[in-house]
Amino acid sequence: MATETNIKNLPEGTYFTEHGYSQSYPWKEISRTAMTVKLARVRVARDPAWKPEMIPGGFAAHCTNQHDQTWLFEAVDMNHTTTIRMTKKGWARKGTKFTEGRAIEFYDYNF
Repeated sequence: MATETNIKNLPEGTYFTEHGYSQSYPWKEISRTAMTVKLARVRVARDPAWKPEMIPGGFAAHCTNQHDQTWLFEAVDMNHTTTIRMTKKGWARKGTKFTEGRAIEFYDYNF
Protein backbone atom coordinates (compact mmCIF):
# COMPACT_ATOMS: atom_id res chain seq x y z
CA MET A 1 0.00 0.00 0.00
CA ALA A 2 1.35 3.41 -0.96
CA THR A 3 1.54 5.97 1.84
CA GLU A 4 0.11 9.44 1.31
CA THR A 5 2.56 11.84 2.97
CA ASN A 6 3.95 15.36 3.16
CA ILE A 7 7.13 14.20 4.95
CA LYS A 8 10.35 14.08 2.94
CA ASN A 9 12.70 11.05 3.32
CA LEU A 10 10.08 8.95 5.13
CA PRO A 11 11.33 5.33 5.39
CA GLU A 12 9.27 2.39 4.11
CA GLY A 13 6.64 1.02 6.45
CA THR A 14 3.00 1.22 7.44
CA TYR A 15 1.91 4.60 8.76
CA PHE A 16 -1.14 6.12 10.42
CA THR A 17 -2.23 9.74 10.87
CA GLU A 18 -3.77 10.88 14.14
CA HIS A 19 -6.49 13.49 13.65
CA GLY A 20 -6.52 16.19 16.30
CA TYR A 21 -9.06 19.01 16.37
CA SER A 22 -7.47 20.81 13.40
CA GLN A 23 -3.95 19.36 13.31
CA SER A 24 -2.55 15.96 12.25
CA TYR A 25 0.32 13.82 13.54
CA PRO A 26 2.11 10.85 11.89
CA TRP A 27 2.71 7.47 13.58
CA LYS A 28 4.53 4.31 12.40
CA GLU A 29 3.20 0.80 12.94
CA ILE A 30 5.37 -1.34 15.25
CA SER A 31 3.14 -4.41 15.66
CA ARG A 32 -0.37 -5.56 14.87
CA THR A 33 -3.01 -8.05 16.00
CA ALA A 34 -6.46 -8.58 14.50
CA MET A 35 -8.00 -5.75 16.56
CA THR A 36 -5.06 -3.56 17.72
CA VAL A 37 -2.05 -1.77 16.29
CA LYS A 38 0.89 -0.54 18.35
CA LEU A 39 2.30 2.74 16.98
CA ALA A 40 5.40 4.87 17.56
CA ARG A 41 5.37 8.64 17.00
CA VAL A 42 7.19 9.98 13.94
CA ARG A 43 9.32 13.04 14.75
CA VAL A 44 9.62 15.67 12.03
CA ALA A 45 11.19 19.09 11.52
CA ARG A 46 9.78 21.95 9.48
CA ASP A 47 11.09 21.91 5.93
CA PRO A 48 13.03 25.15 5.30
CA ALA A 49 11.91 24.97 1.64
CA TRP A 50 8.33 25.73 2.78
CA LYS A 51 7.60 29.21 4.11
CA PRO A 52 4.21 30.25 5.49
CA GLU A 53 2.62 33.11 3.55
CA MET A 54 0.88 35.30 6.08
CA ILE A 55 -1.60 38.09 5.28
CA PRO A 56 -3.46 40.36 7.73
CA GLY A 57 -6.67 38.78 8.97
CA GLY A 58 -8.12 36.57 11.69
CA PHE A 59 -6.70 37.28 15.16
CA ALA A 60 -3.37 38.51 13.81
CA ALA A 61 -2.67 36.95 10.40
CA HIS A 62 -3.94 34.28 8.03
CA CYS A 63 -1.67 31.65 6.42
CA THR A 64 -2.74 31.30 2.79
CA ASN A 65 -0.55 28.29 1.92
CA GLN A 66 -0.81 26.12 5.04
CA HIS A 67 -2.13 23.13 3.04
CA ASP A 68 1.16 23.05 1.10
CA GLN A 69 3.25 22.29 4.22
CA THR A 70 6.18 19.89 3.90
CA TRP A 71 8.23 18.38 6.71
CA LEU A 72 11.56 16.54 7.07
CA PHE A 73 11.73 13.10 8.67
CA GLU A 74 13.88 13.03 11.83
CA ALA A 75 13.18 9.74 13.63
CA VAL A 76 10.68 7.21 14.88
CA ASP A 77 10.36 7.81 18.62
CA MET A 78 10.18 4.34 20.22
CA ASN A 79 9.78 6.02 23.64
CA HIS A 80 6.46 7.58 22.57
CA THR A 81 4.09 4.73 21.70
CA THR A 82 0.36 4.12 21.79
CA THR A 83 -2.06 1.34 20.93
CA ILE A 84 -5.10 1.94 18.74
CA ARG A 85 -8.08 -0.36 18.34
CA MET A 86 -10.42 -1.23 15.51
CA THR A 87 -13.88 0.17 16.29
CA LYS A 88 -17.13 0.26 14.36
CA LYS A 89 -15.97 3.61 12.94
CA GLY A 90 -12.38 2.57 12.13
CA TRP A 91 -9.07 2.86 13.98
CA ALA A 92 -9.23 4.95 17.17
CA ARG A 93 -7.88 5.53 20.68
CA LYS A 94 -10.16 7.10 23.31
CA GLY A 95 -12.29 8.80 20.65
CA THR A 96 -9.34 10.07 18.59
CA LYS A 97 -9.43 8.82 14.99
CA PHE A 98 -6.45 7.41 13.06
CA THR A 99 -6.23 6.86 9.29
CA GLU A 100 -4.11 4.02 7.92
CA GLY A 101 -1.93 4.59 4.85
CA ARG A 102 -1.26 8.26 5.62
CA ALA A 103 1.70 9.96 7.30
CA ILE A 104 0.61 13.58 7.45
CA GLU A 105 2.02 16.26 9.75
CA PHE A 106 -0.16 19.35 9.71
CA TYR A 107 0.17 22.45 11.87
CA ASP A 108 -2.85 24.73 11.75
CA TYR A 109 -1.46 28.25 11.49
CA ASN A 110 -5.01 29.66 11.29
CA PHE A 111 -6.36 28.25 14.56
